[in-house]
Amino acid sequence: MPSSTRLDKETEELLRKAAEYSGVTKSELVRESIRQYCARIVEQKQKTPWEIYQSIQKSEGSGHGSRIKNAKAILKAHLEEKRKKWSL
Repeated sequence: MPSSTRLDKETEELLRKAAEYSGVTKSELVRESIRQYCARIVEQKQKTPWEIYQSIQKSEGSGHGSRIKNAKAILKAHLEEKRKKWSL
């Protein structure tokens, strides 16, 4: 389906150079660029909340990850220490 887009001079020149360096037409470069860009957006929007959470968890985070995982043991140790102080 034909489409028309207006580009400013800087963008047009960038497109021309990129197409020339790539050895493809400007139309081919525009089509492929739009496909790749839009595919990334669609892929991100299709992620479930759990997948987004998992991708965040893989990052380094705040550094408190082990504390969160061991919260029950940490709380138990803290309460035992407090109890020992009061029993003296």
